[in-house]
Amino acid sequence: MEASFVFFFLLLVFVSSSLSTALLSTNGFSTEVQSPIEIKNLLEDPHGVLKSWDKNSVDPCSWAMITCSPDSLVTSLEAPGQHLSGRLAPSIGDLTNLETVFLQNNNITGPIPAQIGKLANLRTLDLSSNKLCGEIPSSVGHLGRLHYLRLNNNTLSGPIPCESANLPHLFFLDLSYNNLSGPIPGSLARRYNLVGNPLICDANREENCYGTAPMPMPMFFF
Repeated sequence: MEASFVFFFLLLVFVSSSLSTALLSTNGFSTEVQSPIEIKNLLEDPHGVLKSWDKNSVDPCSWAMITCSPDSLVTSLEAPGQHLSGRLAPSIGDLTNLETVFLQNNNITGPIPAQIGKLANLRTLDLSSNKLCGEIPSSVGHLGRLHYLRLNNNTLSGPIPCESANLPHLFFLDLSYNNLSGPIPGSLARRYNLVGNPLICDANREENCYGTAPMPMPMFFF
């Protein structure tokens, strides 16, 4: 009996140690701490809304704009309308437990990191009304749990990734007022808006050009 107890205790220690190691980045910091710090470092924060994000802290769940699960894993990043500028760090993709990202109504520039596609648990992504440019990364097609996606009012260009038509739970999509071009994937969200993209057409047929015609929008709020 005693030998069994010792074995069970050692097994628990090993498992706990393995889990702790898995959550550490290469420099020894927890990924749940290191990734937000890298996000902060690439952003300009004129009003100091992210000042509580301290790299020496072991508890990101106490930081402003962040919500965590009971297991102290970052599940939500919400900083809308905070006058943030700079770029969105690729390390956002390391916060693999994220379910909600609200960064709308800021002045964030640069491309949407392809690493966003690593957020397999993401349900809501709102990067609207920023100054994002470049193409929508095809990795959005990996966001299999995504329900709600807003990228409107940026300067995104290029085609709508065909991978975005494969998102089984996507209910709402707003890509309006960008510089997108090319054909519309065969199946998008049940509710979507493409107005303000005059180069988006279906097979170059004017009656099917959605650049100037708003699409039906849902009547609900998040």
